[in-house]
Order: sequence, then C-alpha cells, then structure tokens
Amino acid sequence: MVSDLSALMACERFLDDHCLLVEPACGAGLAAAYENAPELENFSNILVVVCGGATSTINQLRELRKANP
Repeated sequence: MVSDLSALMACERFLDDHCLLVEPACGAGLAAAYENAPELENFSNILVVVCGGATSTINQLRELRKANP
C-alpha cells in the first residue's frame, strides 16, 4: 500500500525520468518501486506495468497533490 501523495509524486517522477505522463492509479505501482518498498527487497528483477495517462494532465496531477498534502 502507498499513499495517494506517494502515487502522485511517482507520476511526476516518472514524467521527469521518461517524459511519459501516467494516471495516479499507475503511480501506485511506480511509487512502490521508486520508494524501494520492503515487499520488493527479495526480488532482483521488478516489472511495473505502466499504462494509462490519456486522460491525465500535469495540471490535474498537481491539483491532486495540493489536495493531498
């Protein structure tokens, strides 16, 4: 489990890293990977399926971040 804020921050980080904008639901999986979740520590290869984003804008993500301090 990750917080809404972690998911939103992961979306922005993924945008910075890969120039791809994804939706917050996708950000949840990314947050676990970016934050080195303890549940993943026994694995050497991690796959995160990145999909979605067609309906998201960076402004929407930033507004959601403001609402989730």
